Amino acid sequence: MSEEKREPEVDQILRVRTGHGANCSSIGSVIDTLFATATVGAAVFAAVLAALKTEDVKLVSPLARSHGKSRPEKDA
Repeated sequence: MSEEKREPEVDQILRVRTGHGANCSSIGSVIDTLFATATVGAAVFAAVLAALKTEDVKLVSPLARSHGKSRPEKDA
């Protein structure tokens, strides 16, 4: 039983969209949205890291915290 593949008739086509992701499935739209969200999230993360770059960091030895002593500074 061989069925012939029929092409859609012009009367059957309701709408043809053009542009980015125009005729994609809903999963394609979800993937596009996730990609855009990840891009914006990376930009915000980079901005936060850039803002924190100038913050001074104080290193404390784990042993010094447990004994209540500060880490001795070495002369350069």
